[in-house]
Amino acid sequence: MHDGDQLVRDQYEAYPYPARDPADEAHRLITGSPSHILEIEHFIFAGGCAGNLRALVAGGGTGDGTIMLAQQLADRGAGTVTYLDMSAASLAIAQARAKARGLKNITFHQGSLLDLPGKGWQAFDYIDCCGVLHHLSEPGEGLATLVSVLAPGGGLGLMLYGELGRIGVYPMQRAIARLAGQGSVEERLALGRHLISAMPAGNWLKRNEYLADHLAGDDAGFSDLLLHNRDRAYLVGEVLDLLNGAGLRATGFSPLGAYDPVQYLDDGQLVERASSLPQAERWALAEELSGALKTHVFYAVR
Repeated sequence: MHDGDQLVRDQYEAYPYPARDPADEAHRLITGSPSHILEIEHFIFAGGCAGNLRALVAGGGTGDGTIMLAQQLADRGAGTVTYLDMSAASLAIAQARAKARGLKNITFHQGSLLDLPGKGWQAFDYIDCCGVLHHLSEPGEGLATLVSVLAPGGGLGLMLYGELGRIGVYPMQRAIARLAGQGSVEERLALGRHLISAMPAGNWLKRNEYLADHLAGDDAGFSDLLLHNRDRAYLVGEVLDLLNGAGLRATGFSPLGAYDPVQYLDDGQLVERASSLPQAERWALAEELSGALKTHVFYAVR
């Protein structure tokens, strides 16, 4: 275990994220990206059918991606999902959600994705890793570990924090840590809420209209945004560099429109210039023009 791993684990034991009530499974299915089955087929299998998919959700949290994909596979009558997370509290919530839905196609395991090579599991056709790599001390090591258990012809769906859309987060994280010292998670949460309520109008987090977890009254959301002992954010170019270092290439970002620079331009000359750029530069330009991309959801293959 790397330095800081226990602190990250302790946070998710105290405040499993996102907060979910298994009873809600009776009246809704949370869907999204990555790992919607239609996105997997589009971005990973070039529009083909996923078939009897063997999926791994590495860092499954309270179960959103796991439950969504498992339900979609169950509806098709084929495919399995393996859930892995280091937080026992998060795992318990995900298990309860699966039980509430009567899903039988999920196996649950507690542990770190860094230990995957020693599990002896059969390789996976698809791997979901949403909001995990940016909390590791060495994200590249984590990604390489995932690739080591990826089956030939398979791919990954990932989410990393976006740097420009998270303006204000990291100065506030440092401010809370500076004031709270070595206090408990609960003490840091109370101090952080007090500090947020006293921010001047010019504070960058206060001015960032795209972030709301710290305003929703949800302890898990506040903690995940502002109390992390270790996280980092990425520009599009850095995402692509991370993939390249693991022998991967991006097949696309989601939603597609958010990464099309033409959507942010209404001048014909600028549209023409933007359209002539290579794909990677178009993605990067869209991020620079938008300023609102607080996360990057993307798919990758070898």
